[in-house]
Amino acid sequence: MKKLLLASTALVGFAGAAAAEVSLSGYAEIGVRGGSGDFGTVTAIETQFHNDVVINFNFSGSTDNGLDFGGKVQLDDSNGSNPNGTPAFDDEAFFVSGTFGRVTLGETDGAFDWALSEIYSGTSLNDDHSTHAGAYWFTGLDGSYDNQIARYEYSFGDFGVAVSAENDDSGVGDAVWGLGGKWAGTFSGVDAAAGIAVQDNGTNTVWGLSGSVVMQQGFSLSAGYADLDGTAFHTSNGYTTVPLSDSWWGLGAAYTTGALTVGANYGAFDTDMGTVDGWGLVANYDLGGGAVAMAGYGSGDAASWNGGGKDTWSVGLGLSF
Repeated sequence: MKKLLLASTALVGFAGAAAAEVSLSGYAEIGVRGGSGDFGTVTAIETQFHNDVVINFNFSGSTDNGLDFGGKVQLDDSNGSNPNGTPAFDDEAFFVSGTFGRVTLGETDGAFDWALSEIYSGTSLNDDHSTHAGAYWFTGLDGSYDNQIARYEYSFGDFGVAVSAENDDSGVGDAVWGLGGKWAGTFSGVDAAAGIAVQDNGTNTVWGLSGSVVMQQGFSLSAGYADLDGTAFHTSNGYTTVPLSDSWWGLGAAYTTGALTVGANYGAFDTDMGTVDGWGLVANYDLGGGAVAMAGYGSGDAASWNGGGKDTWSVGLGLSF
């Protein structure tokens, strides 16, 4: 969900490995963020300066018989246990691919998240537009155990299918199995995409649908639905009793003209404690050279997923290197 890292800045070749290389890229943010409105034990975000940095190490190579392999490791100063942002490695995942398809293992998406597309456009410093109380990212049951996921995927024409598994290393719980499929194509200048997926951990079965269209005039629409089968909702954001979510649905819309992109979205959870919903707004302006000016706002009837109150906002620059 966090920012895409662009523009390789270093290449390192390894002797004795045909076409093997490591690329280094980076992303930084500077700006101001804040929020208002408390919920439960979660307080609002005081208006404050914000900076963040991420470094990506991307690995790629090929064998003599034509197999491709590679992966990535991310160093992020927001993933450490130190509240001031001690850097820590994250999102380690590696793959092997060929005519048989592609196998990925590590901190990667299960087949559910792989197949389904989020409704959010643009980006903001604190992801305010996509972390309000009604936001959902089709994570399914990923991360139920150690977040080490194996996924196999295969593409044919405009279609792709995937199957995934995440084991309970203690041997106590059932593995999380996932199955997903997606399609993308173009009709009369309109780019369309759709996905369907299911995941099961032996206790809960979740399934979802997503779809989107992008028109030549710059308008785009997206929609999603997930049956969450009573899984926990907002487990760490101030609830005295953790609600159980039966389902989620959401809509997103965006418009791009030249360097400007603006977007809006709405999402709602149906829980055993009633409806929990929220909406978000975002605006991005591409300044060129890897710099983007961005503003985001999120509001909901419960605490935001980013750890702030019911309403959060941010304004600043995203810098890709």
